[in-house]
Amino acid sequence: MKQTHIVLFLISISLFNCKEPFEVESIDFLNAFVVESTITNELKQQEVSLTKTYALDSQTLEYENNADIWIEDSSGNNYSFSQNAEGIYLSNQEFQAIENRTYQLFITTQDGKQYSSTQVESTPISQITDLYAEFITKSNGEKGIQVFVDSDNENSEAQYFRYDYEETYMVVAPEWTPTDIKLENPRNDELGRLEFDIILSQRLEQERICYKTDLSIGINQTSTTDLEQNNIERYPIRFLNEDNGLSRDRYSILVTQYVQGLEAYTFYKMINDLGSSGNILSPSQPGFVSGNIKSFSNESEKVIGYFDVSTVDSKRIYFDYEDFIDSGMVQPPYLYTCNIVELNYNKPFPFNDRIPMYSSVVNFDYNYVNYNGLNYTLVNPECGDCTSVASNIKPDFWED
Repeated sequence: MKQTHIVLFLISISLFNCKEPFEVESIDFLNAFVVESTITNELKQQEVSLTKTYALDSQTLEYENNADIWIEDSSGNNYSFSQNAEGIYLSNQEFQAIENRTYQLFITTQDGKQYSSTQVESTPISQITDLYAEFITKSNGEKGIQVFVDSDNENSEAQYFRYDYEETYMVVAPEWTPTDIKLENPRNDELGRLEFDIILSQRLEQERICYKTDLSIGINQTSTTDLEQNNIERYPIRFLNEDNGLSRDRYSILVTQYVQGLEAYTFYKMINDLGSSGNILSPSQPGFVSGNIKSFSNESEKVIGYFDVSTVDSKRIYFDYEDFIDSGMVQPPYLYTCNIVELNYNKPFPFNDRIPMYSSVVNFDYNYVNYNGLNYTLVNPECGDCTSVASNIKPDFWED
C-alpha cells in the first residue's frame, strides 16, 4: 500500500474525546492485532493491511491471512475485499469515498475473531495548488534542493494534512561500456596455474540508464489551525543535500496530500511524537497508540491501527541539477562508490592476476571497462551495470 508503513504495534494510546489530553497507557503484551487502511476519494481498488506481532523484544511481524473484510457506507453500499498478498487485501471492485458519507470497516479473522472500526466520515476536498523546488541554504549552512508544496484552502474546511511522496530518479552508470566480458572454460595449465577463455562481446541489454523509485518514510503532517489563513504555503516536503546523488541526473517526485480529520491527525501525530524520541523498536516504549478499531470477541484485546477515510490530491514535478546551476548547484557525486581495478592476465606466476580476475567477474559480477594488451580494467557492477541497482525499464510517467 502506498501510505507510509508505520510500526503501529510499538506504541499505544487511547483516543478519547478529541478535546481531551491523551493518556499514555503502559502495558505488557504477548501479541497484538494490527490494522492499517486509508480509504480515499480516488476511484480504485482500496486496500486494507492486516498483521499481528508478538513480544516486543522479538520485533517480529506476522501476516493475518484468510480474513473476511468488508466496508459499509451510510448509503447502504457494501464493499467486500479479497486477499491479494500476504496480509494485503484489495476491494473486489473499484470505489471511492464520497463527501458527507460515513464508512465503517468490518473484519472477521480465519479463527473467528471479529473487529470493527468506528464510523468515519470522508474529509473535505483540498487540492495542491503548487509543487516546486528551490536551491536553498538552511540556517545551519547546509545547502541543497528543497521541495515545497502550497495548498489554498480558503474555500475548504480542510485543516489537517498528511503528506507522503514517491521519488523516482535516473541512475546512469558512470563506467558503463557497450562491451560485456565473460570468462569461460576454467582450467589449470601444466604448471597448475588457472587459465580461462576471455570472451568480449556486445551487451545484449541496455544497462547504462536505469530508473529507481523510493517511497517516503515516516509521518509528515501539518495543520492550518494556528494560521491566520487556511492555506499551506512553502511547506517543506523533501530536502536533497547538494551532495545527494539522487539529483545527479534527472529526478522526479510525486507528492500526495491526504486531508485528515482531527482524530486521524492526532493519532498519527502521537505515533510520530512518541516514536521520534528514540528507537521506536525498543521494548521500553511507554505504551501503544490504539486507534478506532475495536474487538467484538474480546473487549480487553488491544487492537492497534486506524481506519481512515481521506480525500487526496497528487502532483508531480521533474528537475535536473542543471536547473539550479545559477544558484550555485554543482553535479552531485554518483550514488555508489566505484572500485576500478586493473588486472594482468599474463603476469608471471606466482603473482599473476588470473585468480582475482576470475573471482571479480564470476563471483562479484565486475564489468569490463577496457583493456590494453593483457591488462584488463574492471569495475564493480554498481558503476558498470545500472541494472544491478535499478530497473532499465523507463516508467510510463517519465518525462525526459
